[in-house]
Amino acid sequence: MKNNILFIFCTIFFTGCQATNQSVEQQQIICKTLSQGYLKIQNQQEYEFWRLEKVVNQQDHTLKLTYKQPTENGVIMSSLLLPTVEFVCTQQQQQVKVAVQQPTGQLVQVLELKLAEPAIGKPKIHDLTAQSKTQ
Repeated sequence: MKNNILFIFCTIFFTGCQATNQSVEQQQIICKTLSQGYLKIQNQQEYEFWRLEKVVNQQDHTLKLTYKQPTENGVIMSSLLLPTVEFVCTQQQQQVKVAVQQPTGQLVQVLELKLAEPAIGKPKIHDLTAQSKTQ
């Protein structure tokens, strides 16, 4: 009887867990890598990844990545008003765009990535072409 209850509980619990879609996971990795690379190029490596949010938008896949400077102790706390950099990463088909969100809410596009089209019947080779826009 205990085994049956445990089996039913485990079945219900694991049914609620959803596997991450491979394309969503790929977008998250690409967006995080591009935003970290941008911070490195801007000599702002002291910012650390803090949060990833999905932005609900029907036309494209948009993520918001937040980076914060840690305190003197190396801790990132949400309640503190620490210096923050927010990126908005949008994917449309084979193109990824990264923008920095200004304190005014305005988005300034800083990177654009065009993913190589996969060839039919051939293994995927991850060729990436990146463009940087400077103001």
